[in-house]
Amino acid sequence: MEKSMLDLAYDYLDKNAKEPVSFADLWNYVKDTLNLTEDEAGNKISSFYTNLTLDGRFVLLGDNLWDLRNRHTFEKVHIDMKDAYNEENDYQEELDDEDMDEDESLDDNSEHDDSDEEDYNDSNQSESDMY
Repeated sequence: MEKSMLDLAYDYLDKNAKEPVSFADLWNYVKDTLNLTEDEAGNKISSFYTNLTLDGRFVLLGDNLWDLRNRHTFEKVHIDMKDAYNEENDYQEELDDEDMDEDESLDDNSEHDDSDEEDYNDSNQSESDMY
């Protein structure tokens, strides 16, 4: 029976890797073990990455380095969602500030020239007079 891509990744990390491994190294091992063609690999890489992130046996440690969750303490790999939401709010505030700066500069630089509107209105008036 052929092992799944996730089981191959688990076995590789469990038996061969004593340190966290980059996604590229992990994927190359799985791809080579299953003898995937380039087309097959291209079609499967995204689902492998998604499944890797969803499988509780694996943990992303940053810098795209992966390891087995059971090798790390809860405190090291746990993400406090309050912190994540605070970072998101900080980022949103930065974006809002940038938008305000852009809006202010647009207001400062926008001088309204009515002459173009008058020319347009005059040309439309002349055409209507023709009919």
